[in-house]
Amino acid sequence: FAFKYIPTTVVTKPWNACIRAIAKPLERVPKHILHIAYGFFVLAVIVITAFSLPEKPESTRIQRLIALFGLIIFLVVLYITSNNRKAINWNTVFSGMLIQFILALFVFRSSVGHDIFNWASSFAQGYLDKATNGAAFVFGDTAVQSNVFAITVYPALIFFAATVQILYYVNALQWVLQKCATIFMSLFKMSGAEAVVAVASPFLGQSENPLLIKPFLPYLTMSEIHQVMCSGFATISGSVLYGYMTMGISGEALLTSCIMSIPCAITVSKMRYPETETPMTAKTVRVPPSDDRPSNLLHAAGNGAAEGIHIALLMTANLISLLALLYAVNAFLTWAGNFLTIQNLTLQLITGYIFVPIAWLIGIENRDVVAVGQILATKIWANEFVAFQALTTTYKDVLTPRSVLITTYAVCGFANLGSVGMQISVLSTLAPKRNGDIASIAVSAMLCGALCTFISASIAGMLMY
Repeated sequence: FAFKYIPTTVVTKPWNACIRAIAKPLERVPKHILHIAYGFFVLAVIVITAFSLPEKPESTRIQRLIALFGLIIFLVVLYITSNNRKAINWNTVFSGMLIQFILALFVFRSSVGHDIFNWASSFAQGYLDKATNGAAFVFGDTAVQSNVFAITVYPALIFFAATVQILYYVNALQWVLQKCATIFMSLFKMSGAEAVVAVASPFLGQSENPLLIKPFLPYLTMSEIHQVMCSGFATISGSVLYGYMTMGISGEALLTSCIMSIPCAITVSKMRYPETETPMTAKTVRVPPSDDRPSNLLHAAGNGAAEGIHIALLMTANLISLLALLYAVNAFLTWAGNFLTIQNLTLQLITGYIFVPIAWLIGIENRDVVAVGQILATKIWANEFVAFQALTTTYKDVLTPRSVLITTYAVCGFANLGSVGMQISVLSTLAPKRNGDIASIAVSAMLCGALCTFISASIAGMLMY
């Protein structure tokens, strides 16, 4: 109201003058000194915040120290294995870590943040639960109440896909994505195409978000392709959220993990594969219009339902084939183990011990590191569905509440071997001339996506109470 009669320059001129006065001396300071100072500032914020919080039996300062140590180890590993260490943009790295930590602090230690994400989780579960009405009409009440996986999960997946297409038709989804992407582009100095995919990943998932930048895919730099794939591996999609909730996984933890993974995926990917070229969308954010726009809302809903059933069928095929292969390998290992007097030898048992150090580094209690290591191995070899199923059944009464929550963050992502093939197929179909580039960095992007969930788990281990 006041600015209706008073020009905005009354505020903006003094503000800009103050900014210039502060920035001018900083321009004389060498960039590497500014980067070091910024890094120490971010580290100080994390350390002071984590260790100033009161102790509880399930969140001691020793446990927080271990999780902090794990966070540092993960970043050091990324630096050592970087494709081009000299090209790393440390402002992007430190900004990503700071934003991720602030988001986690807002959820874990703020009643407002906790209430917001708790409400969002309840809303998502309540909204997607409406799919059971349609499923009951088609399959009958008895089938819906039987807790069969396909009947419980797939209707919600189809319903969510239809909702996304409706939001896309009315331009609501594009508007939200563009506004959020603009913020991320300015914060992280990334291209518009990367920003759009990073923001969309928790909502659309690894197979659908590349469609948002389809016209730009053939012209992406290697760093951009790595970022696009890493964002897909680091999060889950809204279409499978309901399925995890029905297993007994905390919806609040799932949503928080996905939001935290947006800046984390940018940080991790830009450390592993820094930008050395000039992206086509370096200073623009645009979600291109769809090639075949639906004629009305019902047409959009129908297209979404068709897309949802396609995803459901792909998921069915992946689950059947991967689980069959996993059980076949385990049967052979068990048979071979009997000759070596090793009982119940399985792939998860063998590789689980490889993940024991990671389980310890993310803050898992000592008594649970072997069990969590096996869950993490299951997630990489099979997928997160199988890992979450093990978490809520086999290890339900074995792990402590702290270990369960941290493991939820560590598993919440599409980073597994099956998803590597899926992303290569999708991106190669959309940009066939880049299939060699896509295949060459797919495993790197998958490992970075897994590392994102481990970093989120470490931060959760520092701040949970």
